[in-house]
Amino acid sequence: MRVPCRSFAVLLLATVPVAAQRLVVYGPTSGGMVEVQPPMFVLQAVPAAIPPVLGYAALPPLPALPGFGDSSFDNLRGHLWFSDGFTLAAMASPSVPPTAPPPPPVPLTPAVLAITGGPVTGIAFDPVGGVMFVCGPTSPIVGVLPAPGTPIVVPPFAIPWPTGPIAGLDFDASTGLLHAVDLFGVTYDCLVGGGAVSVPWAPPMPLPGPAGDVVIDRTQRNNQWGLRPLYVVAGWSVLDVREQVPTVFAGGALAGEGLAFVNFPASMPPTATCVCTGTGYPRPLFTTGPMTLGNATFGVGHGGLPPGLPMLFVFDVIGSVNPSYPWINAVGCGLGLLPGSPGLVPLSAVADAAGNAILSVPLTGPAMPLGTVLSLQSVTFCASDPVFGLVFTPFAALFVASV
Repeated sequence: MRVPCRSFAVLLLATVPVAAQRLVVYGPTSGGMVEVQPPMFVLQAVPAAIPPVLGYAALPPLPALPGFGDSSFDNLRGHLWFSDGFTLAAMASPSVPPTAPPPPPVPLTPAVLAITGGPVTGIAFDPVGGVMFVCGPTSPIVGVLPAPGTPIVVPPFAIPWPTGPIAGLDFDASTGLLHAVDLFGVTYDCLVGGGAVSVPWAPPMPLPGPAGDVVIDRTQRNNQWGLRPLYVVAGWSVLDVREQVPTVFAGGALAGEGLAFVNFPASMPPTATCVCTGTGYPRPLFTTGPMTLGNATFGVGHGGLPPGLPMLFVFDVIGSVNPSYPWINAVGCGLGLLPGSPGLVPLSAVADAAGNAILSVPLTGPAMPLGTVLSLQSVTFCASDPVFGLVFTPFAALFVASV
């Protein structure tokens, strides 16, 4: 059963200092995708211990061409784009239900490949304009429509500095900037058309392998150095190259040539279910679509519940967090929320016939501006808990993120 949240927006007064994010690492050689949650303040005490959240095959499968290919995520429609260097393909992420079926694969035309000098190493999708930017290792960047015939809609332009071989691209629709990374991990920012906006940025440390791709954080948060995180995948590892002392974390059991940012809530612990003992509920938090500014149909929910069971979704809108996650009962997860916080906002939903309790949280209106943060922990009845008869879900953080 879906419960509307008409009065929720007026209660948003401040933000919490945590991040909500998920990265997808694409390995064209293996044909696999791995979703990972980067380490972040409050949500993870031991960053190196974060395991990949899930892995799955890239569908439709594309031929493997080592050293080429890339990926990009459409945070408006929920489409995960990827390429082997010659073809643009899209699929739905298991984490984010798409708003429409992904389009069929399209081969890059000879005219486009002539500009890129052969197979592409970088793709970056602009969800607002519908343009896919592509480039080869030493070629200009060109914008095409990811449709039959891949018509050129943005003429070729060069990155305005000397670069190494370009390994990956990303487009940030909130700023209009393209981000590129070369094999050595040096990142470059420029406007569409090639206008310079900043000097190249060298990685703060030797990379564990050749760089494969780059992606900017969509949550609009800053890292501890006051900069928006800029993630680079290098071999089997990922790091924020805008940190002076970056934390290197695992990108899964594949060498990444692609990296994409998915607007999905982060949780602590990232992979736990925290079920009521003797049952299979509640299942991990899910969303009804991309966690993106303007998504009026966005919602969160838990599944696996007995039909008719109520679920309480407790938000904190002013940033109170219990970083030690104390256990207050005998089952489920520790308490990430702070009892007595003036920012606590409890809202309820009831499990429908399919066992899903879904709460509507429209990401619209003046009280939901870009960068708004909500912390969340849900609770429901659990007969096997001898203390309160309750089970708590993992603590989560939601952002109103950009496309």
